[in-house]
Amino acid sequence: MLATTKYGTNAVGSLVRFGLLALVPLVALGAVLAHNLNADVQQRYLETSRSSATLIAQVGIQPLLNAQQLGSGMSAIQIAEIDDKLQGAAVSQEVRRIKVWNRSGTIIYSDNHALIGRTFQIDTDLGEALAGESSASITDGHDEEHAGDDLIGPLVQAYVPLVFKGTSSPSGAFELYLPYAPVQVAIDRESNQLYLLLAAGLTLFYASMFPVVLLADRWRRRLLHEAQETALANLAVLERLNRVKSEFLTRISHQFRTALVGIQGFSELIRDSERLDLAEVKAFASDIYKDAEGLDRAFTDMLELDGIEAGRTTLKMVRVDINQLISGAVEAIRSQNPSHRLAVRLAASVPAVPCDADKIAQVLAILLSNAVKYSPAGSEVVVSSELNARNVEVMVKDRGRGMPLDFDDGLFVGYQRQPSTSGEGTNRAGATGLGLPIARQIVEMHGGRIWFDSTVGQGSEFHFTLPIQLRPSTELQAVARAT
Repeated sequence: MLATTKYGTNAVGSLVRFGLLALVPLVALGAVLAHNLNADVQQRYLETSRSSATLIAQVGIQPLLNAQQLGSGMSAIQIAEIDDKLQGAAVSQEVRRIKVWNRSGTIIYSDNHALIGRTFQIDTDLGEALAGESSASITDGHDEEHAGDDLIGPLVQAYVPLVFKGTSSPSGAFELYLPYAPVQVAIDRESNQLYLLLAAGLTLFYASMFPVVLLADRWRRRLLHEAQETALANLAVLERLNRVKSEFLTRISHQFRTALVGIQGFSELIRDSERLDLAEVKAFASDIYKDAEGLDRAFTDMLELDGIEAGRTTLKMVRVDINQLISGAVEAIRSQNPSHRLAVRLAASVPAVPCDADKIAQVLAILLSNAVKYSPAGSEVVVSSELNARNVEVMVKDRGRGMPLDFDDGLFVGYQRQPSTSGEGTNRAGATGLGLPIARQIVEMHGGRIWFDSTVGQGSEFHFTLPIQLRPSTELQAVARAT
């Protein structure tokens, strides 16, 4: 319950932090999008105003003028006629001011007669219109050309070029001023609708991210928990291996010291004694040789296991008759241990398997030697082969004391030995306990598996498998088992 409450608190804290951190960029994004939307809507209404001004110029203004009037100016009668035809449209609520410019920057006509005949510096918008480009923009009504006018901004001003028949370039320009307030109202109305949709969309997006963040947070915490558990498990394995290795070093140093003491003692006895006959010297020399041989075997086992675990060992893969290999290994052990009964039960249908014959013979020798060593004299040791779906399984069964269930902790890893039945070999220098780890590494290099079943007081069964099909690489490197 406490863990659940803690997890819930952590999850809520993560969501709160995400909400606060994500809100700032989301609000900034909303502000940018809102600004762009407002600018787009405003530009669209300006384009509408420009189109309206173009229509008024082409339909209402240009038919009342000609190119000559734009060049020489208009009489009072002509101005009155245009006023009459426009019917006061310029002073209505829809149009605030009308101007007609010639190319010299002189106002030829305006609904405000006080502006007619005045010349001003040609600004950018008027220059573009005289060059043939219409435009629309927003003005505050404070431009130089509005001096003495009663225009109150903001206003929408539009410029339209006046091109008469028979001419290729504008003879002048038409300028129209519209009130901006109705445009602003329309812009605000449409912008508010877009803002509402934008806010709803961003809110939905903001809310939809919370479940994703919650799932991601749970996934992150689960991975973190698994990583912690794995680290603790690895630490426990390392501690166990260090403990077992320390025990191994203590034991093997004792064995080495015992062998060296024997070698040293026998050597001193031979050196200092003057009464030894030849038979006694040979006996002492034989003991020295056995102790030296044991030391050599122990060092060889350690170097071999280290080389396999470091990946420096390769296999010479050929197809081998595994039954024949088993028979040869059994005969070798039988000749060395006549007091044990070795039985062979081989399956007739076992095909040749791809393996390194010398390495597999070494595995068989290790298993058979252990079976003989750790079972009473006169007992039976059974070796069998069996064909399974994808591999050949070999079993070595003895009638020794057996081992407890938890004895597998270090038996195949190294640095641990089986309990001896008779005590034979427990003080020999060569009994390092590295045989089974070497056997495991060799079997795993072949892509097989090795294990044992044992019951205290009933003996042990050691099994290993070899795949029938050759693996892709013929030089398989050993992979040290972590547990």
